[in-house]
Order: sequence, then structure tokens, then C-alpha cells
Amino acid sequence: MNNRKIIVITDLDGTLLDHSTYSFCEAEDALGLLREKGVPLILCSSKSRAEIEVYRKKLSNNEPFISENGGAIFIPEGYGDLKCEFDKIEDGYLVIEIGSEYQTLADAFEKIKKRAGINIKSITEFTIDEIVWLTGLSGEEAFLAQKREYILPFIIYGGEEDVKIIKDEILSSGLTCTEGARFVHLMGGNDKGKAVKILVDIFKKNYPETEITTVGLGDSLNDLPMLEVVDKAFLVKKEAGNYEERIKVEGLAYADGIGPVGWNKAVLGLFNNN
Repeated sequence: MNNRKIIVITDLDGTLLDHSTYSFCEAEDALGLLREKGVPLILCSSKSRAEIEVYRKKLSNNEPFISENGGAIFIPEGYGDLKCEFDKIEDGYLVIEIGSEYQTLADAFEKIKKRAGINIKSITEFTIDEIVWLTGLSGEEAFLAQKREYILPFIIYGGEEDVKIIKDEILSSGLTCTEGARFVHLMGGNDKGKAVKILVDIFKKNYPETEITTVGLGDSLNDLPMLEVVDKAFLVKKEAGNYEERIKVEGLAYADGIGPVGWNKAVLGLFNNN
């Protein structure tokens, strides 16, 4: 590695991927520039591992990635000869687990639902057709979206008071939650920021003579912890053309564009300014 290296860490839905079409074609120029410069692109998403693997193939991406809001880090075996502690080796990855096991979350979800008496429904309770209708995913992608390991996405059918009651119940259960583009996410102690920090520390320990600069891009509230720990944070516009107003980070840069359009401009501008 050179003495200075940039690592780009990105959310997927609504950021690199269009909110409705899940296309990244409007970011192709910037993606090509990253490939040309050999800049690692770390995918950090609320998507399941199975979903992210689909996009790694589409993007020809062979870097480590972070699934389910920091639920786990997956480092391909042999990647850069990185040395690190990990919890298990599975399907060709060194896996660092941060989140709670899925079954723990599923059991807690049922208890929260009964105590609150509010209509909430997890992603695993929807039919494939319902998920397709809710998200615009294909049937196959909807199936992969249900393959959860570390978070449980769900929808609250109710008003602001109902949302507050559910969130209070979650906190009293010793769990946490955050919001993505479409779902609320029930989680253990994980978040994107914790996972990013662990992964970046692994890079720094393995390459102590290299100055590593991290760049993060996101659009939703679940991206806040990630944007707080990177050196340079970019917020892209949401589908409605607005920025997520609850995201406040010192030095935050506002990308001029919705989703992948803003992503493209941010990344191209980053390298044009260096």
C-alpha cells in the first residue's frame, strides 16, 4: 500500500442505489474512478448478507462488507493478508459478529408486540408478494431480504404515539432500534459506526505506516453512526429531494443530488479536489 490510502464506505438503499429502481447506473462514473484508483469500496448496509452478495457481484466488488446495520463484518479469506481476530469462518469469510442473534430478536419482537398491543409486523411475517409491493424488489430479492441474521426489520402501523410506545418497549427490553428507508430495525448493540470503526482499525493495525482516510456516504438515520466515525461524511438527498434533517455531524457535506446522482457528484468532487 502507498503511504496514503482512501477507503470509501457506503450505504446502499437510497444512497449508492436508487430508492425505487435499486440501480447504481447514475454513479457509474464515480465507481469507475474508484476502480481505476484502486480505492476500496466498503458496502455498509441494512441489507442481509445474501442481498449484499448480489450487489458485490453486480459491482465486481471483492472488498470486506458490513451487513445488517453493523450486525457483522465479512472479510474475504486471504484479503490483503489482513490479520485480525474473528468469531468464525463461514462461506469463505472471516466473520466478526457484533449484533444479537436473529432468534433472540425474533423472540423479543413477539413479546414487545404483545405488551404494546400495537400492530407491528416484521419482514419475515410478510409474504414475498407483499415485500415486492412494499419495496419494489424482485421476488428473488424479496426472498433474500428475509434471510436475516442480526437485525429484524419491521413496520409500525400507527401514529407518532404508537411509534413512541414501541420504541420505549424496545429500549426497556435492552435492545435498540433505528430507521432505514422503509423499515424500522430491531437490533442488539450493533450499529454501522461500531462496525466501521472495527474494520478501519483492522486496516490501520495491518498497515501502520499508511495514512488511511475514510469517506462515508449515506442518506437515512441508520447511517448516522457511520457518518460520525468517518473522516469525511457525505449526506445525499432522499427520494423526495430533501436531506435527512435528524443527521447532524460536524463537517458534514451535503451531496448535490438524490441517491446515486448525489453519490456520483460527491465522489468525483472528492478526487477532483485532491
